Amino acid sequence: MKKAIDFLRSEVFIFLTLLLVITSQIIHTMYLFETVRVFDLSFEIASYRFTIANWVHAFIFALAIEAAILMFILNGKPTPSKVYAVASFATNLLYYKVWMVPLPTIFASVLISSMLAGSIWFFSDLLAEKISMADVPSKEEDELKKILAATDEVKKINFKTTMPMNGR
Repeated sequence: MKKAIDFLRSEVFIFLTLLLVITSQIIHTMYLFETVRVFDLSFEIASYRFTIANWVHAFIFALAIEAAILMFILNGKPTPSKVYAVASFATNLLYYKVWMVPLPTIFASVLISSMLAGSIWFFSDLLAEKISMADVPSKEEDELKKILAATDEVKKINFKTTMPMNGR
């Protein structure tokens, strides 16, 4: 059970959870990007309209935005990731078109939008904290270094006292 709890507290699990949250945000960002697209990359073949190029472009854009959040977090820059979290909140409100839906749906949309953006914000903080803590040596590591240094000193003293003098 301790291993499971240690994993749930680990940087790896926090990172994976943040990745899931950011991945869910990609769809919203793609959609929003697609609604304001200026240049249409779609094409027509035999009276069929193919929009795959538009969606690939939107996916690359959204992926780049979300990857930027990860880069800022992993490089110890939590403030830009918080700015992105606020922008994600706005993106979600636009995605859910809160101005066009009944009041109960507005509340649900605002709640979902704030949960997703808040998750990005708080997981960013948590991951940044875990990463910075990983750089600081723990108490056990400090004690081990002291013991190893003392052991080396004992070996030097022992070597000096057991060495035969003048080749005798």
